[in-house]
Amino acid sequence: MQPPGRFHAIAGLRTHVVVDGEGPPLLFLAALGGNWFDFDQVTEILRDRYTVIRYDRPGYGLSDPLPPGQIPSIAAEVDRIDAVLDVLGIAEPVLLAGHSLASLYVEGYARSRPDRVAGVIMLDGSYVMLPLQLVPPGWSNRLAHVAARFIKALRLPRSAGIKGHAIATSPGPPGGFTATQRHWISEVFNGTRFPRALLVEQAAFGVLNSQLVALRRTHPLTAPVHVVSALPGRRTPVRLFWNWKQRRYARFLGATYTPVIPARHFFIVQQPDVAARLIGDFAAGVTVRG
Repeated sequence: MQPPGRFHAIAGLRTHVVVDGEGPPLLFLAALGGNWFDFDQVTEILRDRYTVIRYDRPGYGLSDPLPPGQIPSIAAEVDRIDAVLDVLGIAEPVLLAGHSLASLYVEGYARSRPDRVAGVIMLDGSYVMLPLQLVPPGWSNRLAHVAARFIKALRLPRSAGIKGHAIATSPGPPGGFTATQRHWISEVFNGTRFPRALLVEQAAFGVLNSQLVALRRTHPLTAPVHVVSALPGRRTPVRLFWNWKQRRYARFLGATYTPVIPARHFFIVQQPDVAARLIGDFAAGVTVRG
């Protein structure tokens, strides 16, 4: 099956970039372990109003992985976003939407490139109140590669990754995944590159937070920001804590805040209509303010 989108050489890596629709540019950044197809359903809703851009970070989706020893960083992702926008010829300010861990990259980009950002929406983003890097980045990176080799040597059933994705996104999108999505989910999660990319980025989480904290001290956040949190329907201690934490995140960023109830972390897959409405409403407000 022909892959969607196109491949571009970015920072020496073959990078998978998918563009749909027309209108003001909207750039999605996927979660830890996320891929372009996680945004398929919400893209289908928004493509009539926006130029929706998605790309796979190194090792995810159909993009080449980072070479051994190279550690993900905020600065590298800022440069990658620049390169994606440049290769697409997008000069106007872009609306950024970051899911989960990608909120770190999105905030880093908005602080580093304020002239290129129209607004920022965090979709159940990651906010670490006490960012600590307990293990030196080089050590954690090497451990991630060792763990990836161990996983490869185990020769786990090819269905393991697919089941993991199904659990994370359960109950899936309305109407289920399409045949095309099932094909690419199988291709990506049956591959050997994905576990390594996931472990490498997870191992870098502490250093990414530390880098963002340093950036916050020197680069103000000037773009409009909206924080969206996904909360379970039941009023549990987990829900109360996550709502408190996400509200605090919004206050810290000077952002507006919307809780989605009931919702799960991958509500962008499970409730694409809700995600699209929130993005559209925020984008309309940004346009009015602009």
